[in-house]
Amino acid sequence: MMEILMPGDELATSEEYIPGEGTYERQGIIYAAVMGQKDFDENEKIARVKASSQISILNPGNIILGEVIGVSNSVARVTISGLEESERPVGNNLAGVIHVSKIKEDYSNDARHEYRIGDLVRARVEQMEPSIQLATNAEELGVLKARCMKCRGILSNKDGSLFCPVCERTETRKLAGDFHRYSPYYRG
Repeated sequence: MMEILMPGDELATSEEYIPGEGTYERQGIIYAAVMGQKDFDENEKIARVKASSQISILNPGNIILGEVIGVSNSVARVTISGLEESERPVGNNLAGVIHVSKIKEDYSNDARHEYRIGDLVRARVEQMEPSIQLATNAEELGVLKARCMKCRGILSNKDGSLFCPVCERTETRKLAGDFHRYSPYYRG
């Protein structure tokens, strides 16, 4: 099975390659800007991420992968990148919302305590019409990858809390049960 990259995944350094289509460069590191497959042009030394042109059909019950693009006290807005068990993206500019009542099984009074802009999440599609409604109120759903709100370093799971190894801050999120698989410095 081919590796599918998510936005924010590291591809290479700018010393090795030039950032191409579907990528961006920040502080000497080239990252994926879109969900897709990595493509390195060894002759031209260009790193690209190619999104599949096939589009998956989204239905209630599907498990999606996406990125949080906005958060208020009552909802988190998520761009939908693709289905979890599919290599095909779902299309451009699809977005859904996670209402505060659908974030977790326990009570949450503010979505800003559970999600931050840039978090990569796994969520379940609850409904498609009139708008796409998502939920993360199951153990396997929630944040898969998060960045520190201060320095943007990748947060890791340290003894059950989110910890930034760069600036040594701790933060909270509604984590997916397998967050540790995506955490760089997991300590269980």
